[in-house]
Amino acid sequence: MNIRFCIIVPLVALFLNSCAGTRDSWQTDERGSALYTTGWFDDDGLSTKYLTYAREEKLLLFPEKKRKSPRLDFFVDTLDILDESERKLLQQFLYDNLSCQNYVDNLFNKIKTDYLKMKDDAARDPSEQYNWSYTEAFDGRVYPSLFVISRSRYTFFGGAHGMNEKNYFVLDRDLLTKVELSDILASGAIPALQEMIDADLRARYHAAPDAPLTSVGFLEESAGVPDNFFISREGLGFCWNPYEVAPYVMGAIDVVLAYERVENLLNDRGRELFNGL
Repeated sequence: MNIRFCIIVPLVALFLNSCAGTRDSWQTDERGSALYTTGWFDDDGLSTKYLTYAREEKLLLFPEKKRKSPRLDFFVDTLDILDESERKLLQQFLYDNLSCQNYVDNLFNKIKTDYLKMKDDAARDPSEQYNWSYTEAFDGRVYPSLFVISRSRYTFFGGAHGMNEKNYFVLDRDLLTKVELSDILASGAIPALQEMIDADLRARYHAAPDAPLTSVGFLEESAGVPDNFFISREGLGFCWNPYEVAPYVMGAIDVVLAYERVENLLNDRGRELFNGL
């Protein structure tokens, strides 16, 4: 699922990328920046059809204290596309029907507002930790009929630890819609798919062949079949974020089932999509 970026070309991308705009005029002690990059690619090397828009901000809670001040670190890196119909597809499912820049700006302004509300509490109790962090990045692979995109987020808004999560989006470039798991599975396939997933997880975590997953630290006896899935040339993949089926310490968990193993569990559309990769 790796994405390959080309060399940063700020001026070219500035003219090409309609998401590109000026950074927020609200000033911080350490200036943020808007980054413009050309291109996310498929294996055939499609070039400037695919662009990115990113924004980085460092907001000091007490600018007069400079490096002694708690701060908010914000970074979001989005994927964009020049084709209008495919751009709308990404905007609908990834960016709340907004342009890349508006999505990022709205997100930053909301987090900034919430962060500044803590200023009085931080002034009264400087021993508390008030460093916040928000990172969001999109990673994608282009196939002839599909975009397979992951959105990774890391948030730390106080507390014992931050939170990582990854969610996948399988988008049909021909039908201009999101592919749901039910769209590609044959009727009655879920029990067999769940059995495959649990068997792989037992093997990975060294559980006995028939033991429940709770015997190796999971929260449930079975991981089930999550809606958070992806399609790749390696097979049909699934992802669980922390706390969904296992404690935080076990991190995000993923399973990829080779196509040969799941082929008989797919319907005609599922097999068609895999064969088109």
